[in-house]
Order: sequence, then structure tokens, then C-alpha cells
Amino acid sequence: MPNATPLTFQQTLKKNLKRVATYWAPLSVLFTALGALLGFYTLSTYATSINRPDLMAAALEAKSALVPWLAAVMGMLGAYLLILLSTTVLFGLTVSLFNDIPSLQHKLVGILLMPILIGIVALLWQNFEGPTLDDWGKLTWMLIWLGASLLALLTMRTFRVAVDTCATMASPGNPRSWPLRFWFMLMVALLLVATVICAVFPASLILHAYTGEDTPEALRHLMVISMFAATVTLLPVVVFYVSKADLFKRLSVGLLMVLVSGGVVIVISPGSPAAIVYSASSMMKARNPVEARYMLTTSYATEDFDTNIWGNVQTVRGKPEVSAFPLFSFGDVLLLCPTSLINKSRKEWPQYSAYCVLTQSSNTIRRPKKSDPATAGIPGIGNPPDHKET
Repeated sequence: MPNATPLTFQQTLKKNLKRVATYWAPLSVLFTALGALLGFYTLSTYATSINRPDLMAAALEAKSALVPWLAAVMGMLGAYLLILLSTTVLFGLTVSLFNDIPSLQHKLVGILLMPILIGIVALLWQNFEGPTLDDWGKLTWMLIWLGASLLALLTMRTFRVAVDTCATMASPGNPRSWPLRFWFMLMVALLLVATVICAVFPASLILHAYTGEDTPEALRHLMVISMFAATVTLLPVVVFYVSKADLFKRLSVGLLMVLVSGGVVIVISPGSPAAIVYSASSMMKARNPVEARYMLTTSYATEDFDTNIWGNVQTVRGKPEVSAFPLFSFGDVLLLCPTSLINKSRKEWPQYSAYCVLTQSSNTIRRPKKSDPATAGIPGIGNPPDHKET
């Protein structure tokens, strides 16, 4: 009906939730399949990142461990996306300062976008390839950029009208208050600066995830990816304010853009999927760099271990006992590595993981820690102290 009253946000949300409830059975099957695929992909990514593809076949049999593994991966992915999307949040806050004049926000989002793009590109270029500057030099260039940006914004009639309207709405009794306009412009300036500075966060994640060779070409490639990551994540805000659809559709499309832009950045960033999975493995203790003594009850003999890497390998009840830590513990799958490698980074594991042994938790006994002979007899450690009768 042409004269039908449009649905409110709450009504639209309720309507779509009912649709989800109606089709929940096929959706649950779809989500289960997607979860299985994601589990396979993340396990494969971890096994590949440490150069142990033999983990895959054994790990896939431990289906009961897949749920906590996926929960850890999704939690780490969420944290990763929050850092990547820091510029999105601050840019959205900048545009939201003009909520008192919604009729101009679709124009203001483009006006505010230009100085932010210039600032982000300039900042990342300076950090990657620009001249080395001290803190005062960086502050000087930041102030020059901010001053030029504010002057350029104030030359635009749309921006001046928006500032006047928002300042007037903030104090209707004093519509010509210049202090209000000053404070409003100060808030705009601070958010512009914060949005640009936050571009270093996705760049830091991308650099941290990279494990390749440090060459000028690689550095230039990482700079371009960092610029893309810091700017493409501004698109959800642009789409939200430019779209003329109802609030529910704008939020839905904006959220979709957030997920798509974040996913694209993760996919094109070298090493990012492996970095996320590697961090998730530490969070759920699948990788636990804590030294302990393990007795291997089957498959291995004492002579199988290189003492130059494993150190002193003892024989207990005819079984080898080694000092090790789990690089991967998933269900009954256990990958033990010598403690001499406990401080190796993700970049180094493809070279050193061949020294680790793949076994099962059910065939491994974690031995209790023994006291140091030098501490024996100390009260509270080793032998109990003698008590004198009174």
C-alpha cells in the first residue's frame, strides 16, 4: 500500500527475528556446516604455520575439542576486528557530532572523509618510508595537517552551516555563542586527530603478523596494505550515512560492510590468519609454553631423541622421560617440543617443529615436579623441618 506507515526499528527487528525463528532448523544446519569448515580451516592454518601438516588427520578426529577451539578463534578474531576497526568507530563518532542536522550528514560524511584519508596516508607513509622525525617534528606536522584541514572545512558552506546549527541546538538561549562554536570545533579537531592516529593500530597488527623477509619491496607492500586497511574500514560509516533506507537496513548493511571490510583486510594481510589462530591456541592453552617432565609410554624409545636438542633424556621403567612443553594439545592429540625451543617465535617454528614429537595425551604421563637437591631441607621445600618438643 502506498500510504502504509513505515515500520519502526523495533517492529522491523521483531519481524526479522520471527523469520529467523521460523527457518531456524535449516539455519542451524547451515551454521553447523560453516562451523565445521571454519574448524577445518583454522586447524589447517595452525598446522601449516608451524610446518606440521601431520597434525591435521589426528586433530580432526577430536570433534569434542572443536567447540572450545572455535570459541577461542572467534574471540581472538573479534578482538582483532575491534583493533582493525578503531578508525571506523572514531570516524563514526566524528560524523555523529552532527546528529542535530541529519539532513546534511550524507554530505558531511564525504566532507570529513577527505582530510582523514589524507592524514592517514601521510602518517603511514611517514612511518614506513618517510624521514625519521623526533616527537616534536611529528607534532609539528600533525598540527600543520590539522590546521590545513580545519581551514579547508571552514571554507565549505555546508560545514559552516552544520557547525552553526549544532552549536545553536546545544544552547537555544544563546544561539550566537562563539565559545560554543569553539568547543564544538575543538571536539571535531580532537576526533579527526584520533581517527588518523588510530591508523597505526591496524598497521601494527599487519606488521606483527608478517613473517616473511624484511626487504624494501616487502616493506612497501606492507605499507600499501596498511593504508588500504586503515581507509577501507571507513566505508561502513560512509554507507550508513549516505544510504536513504530505514534505520534497520542501514544498520544491517553497515554491519555487513564492517564484516566484509575486516575480512578483506585479514585475507590480504600476509600471515594475519595464522597470527589469529596462533594467538587463539595460546588463549585456550592448546599451546602452553610451560616446562614439564613427560613420560612417553608408547611409540618412542630413549634413543629416538637428540640430546643436543632434548637435553638429558632419562629412562624410567623402560620408557623415555623428557623435559618438554605442548606446542599443540587438542583432544587426544599432543605435540611435545623440547624446552630448548620454548622461546621460539611463530616465524621460527617451521624450521624447528621437526624436532617435536607427535603422540597422544592418553599415552603420555605428566610427571610430578621434583625438588631441587640444593633446596632440600629448607622449610616448606623438600624435606619437612624437624620439630622440637617443648
